[in-house]
Amino acid sequence: MATLILTLPRTGLQTGTALDYVLTPDGVNVAAASSAPLALLPGAGAGGANRVTDTVLLLGAAQLSWHPVQLPKGAASSATRLRAVLEGLLEDQLLDDPAALHFALAPGGTKDATTWVAVCDKAWLRSSLQALEAAGITVARIVPELEPSAPADVNQSAAGADSLYAIDNAGQPLLLHANASGVTPWPLQASTVARLGWPADAALYAEPAVAALAEQLFGRSVTLQSRAERALAACQSDWDLAQFELLNNQRSRSLKRLGNAARALLQAPRWRAARWSLLALIAVNLLGLNVRAGAERAALQAQRKAIDAVLTRTFPATQVVVDAPVQMQRAVAALQQNTGALGPRDFETLLGAWAHAAPNAPAPSALDFANGELRLRGLALAPPALAEATLSLQAQGYSLRPAGADLLLKAGL
Repeated sequence: MATLILTLPRTGLQTGTALDYVLTPDGVNVAAASSAPLALLPGAGAGGANRVTDTVLLLGAAQLSWHPVQLPKGAASSATRLRAVLEGLLEDQLLDDPAALHFALAPGGTKDATTWVAVCDKAWLRSSLQALEAAGITVARIVPELEPSAPADVNQSAAGADSLYAIDNAGQPLLLHANASGVTPWPLQASTVARLGWPADAALYAEPAVAALAEQLFGRSVTLQSRAERALAACQSDWDLAQFELLNNQRSRSLKRLGNAARALLQAPRWRAARWSLLALIAVNLLGLNVRAGAERAALQAQRKAIDAVLTRTFPATQVVVDAPVQMQRAVAALQQNTGALGPRDFETLLGAWAHAAPNAPAPSALDFANGELRLRGLALAPPALAEATLSLQAQGYSLRPAGADLLLKAGL
């Protein structure tokens, strides 16, 4: 899945503003890294939407401030309440009006523990997102360039390793220090190096433009990391700064992104083979279902003919076969009647079945027999005895049901 990573400039987005971007086909390798105005970005417009399936917005370290907070219990009961709680906790730490700032809580930060809150200018971020939307770029996620390690807590020590990056910030060499106190920018100079006291065995990353200066000041080798590689590493973070008032916008952007992907699947030339393959698969399945249905119909018809043949062989007098099982049952009943044999609907047969099913039952006050149904009058059995008799009769092919103070017994379930 191709991913476009855009670094948001500190001045915000204008029509001709150039953005640094990184295009990666798999989230690991860099396919392209450059800068371009909005209209010329790989993900801009309908053509770009066909090539880019995910867009991530990167906020520079200088655009964010980090504040550790201890959330009270129940603060996360609703987004409105959580926002109000954060404004109250951070009011003394912020230089600007909290209403003009955007807050984002660390992943899993709704738990009752010390956690990070990332803060940036709300108007700057919102206007930039609107400019991207106008250019046809749908942002799926907003991530920080660097994130601090877990904040120190009274109940636990600081978690996570410190990291140090030497970068070229528009011609000004800087050090970005991420630790349990936040992300701090320092000028890349001898006094800063002496103050940090960076361990000799700790990792030190540097962009190629400032690598020589960093090696000279620290007196050791550095690990080269380009700005594009740092952007890729930032995308591996679990952070998503689209929270609170930006959450609904994030949902609408996600729906729009899904719509763009659906249109690309239906219209883009590069998906033509996939579309034809899908249509061929559907056609083959429909053909297979029709063939299977035809085979099932033929088998059912063969079974019906076999049953009809049994009826006509057993009772040759049958001229027209309408419902073979019913006709056979009637023919058997007529044969029994003509020969004097008892059938399952006869009085003697029903009475014998009852005697076999409930040998210890009291005698009924009267017996009524009509249309193959035997009514046992004045016979009220206890529920356990009635259930036992019913099951026994069902095993013989009879049904028994109470009718007021009587019991009705007939052949058939």
